[in-house]
Amino acid sequence: MFLKSNAVLILFIISSWTTTINGTLFEFVLENDEIFDACSEKPGNSGFHEVADLSELEIDFDDGSIRVGGSAKMVWQDVQSTDRIDIKAELLKFQRGTWQPTMYSMRLHDFCSKQFDANSVWYKLWTSHIADDDRKCINNYGHVYHHSPFNVDTISEFPNNMEGRHKIVVKMEAFDNMNVKRPKTYCYEIRGEFVKVK
Repeated sequence: MFLKSNAVLILFIISSWTTTINGTLFEFVLENDEIFDACSEKPGNSGFHEVADLSELEIDFDDGSIRVGGSAKMVWQDVQSTDRIDIKAELLKFQRGTWQPTMYSMRLHDFCSKQFDANSVWYKLWTSHIADDDRKCINNYGHVYHHSPFNVDTISEFPNNMEGRHKIVVKMEAFDNMNVKRPKTYCYEIRGEFVKVK
């Protein structure tokens, strides 16, 4: 799902935060070619790789964009297809030796209702590139998403100075049909640096 993903997911999130802003252009340069790291604040959590198998997802990095294609398989085991998926993403900046919050965050209390909504940022940036037959929510264990090749822009416009090291922290939780949270919270982060585009 989220592309090799969260570079891609993260870039999707960054794009959604900045789609209507006029300001200075910054490129997000990934710190880790593997894209996803387990959250440093949650020891023992394997992060995104417990949710999706990205071994068949093709990612090519190019100046200013990421080319995505191939497939991703959902391997989230402790979830049911009727569960509500809550996703929270927050952009942090490394300042004075610690990670500080920024003004950018996003929360979707029901991701499945927005995943294939033609008016959502997810659809425009990611899920519109998934084959029609594959359009099921990420809460379907074993489901495979086949992607038509597409590009994700790594350059975004911000109204403030974004230069420096940042990380996007994403937390995913499932709630059953009685709105009881499943036992595990999945947490992963994508680290990189915003560089001003000359």
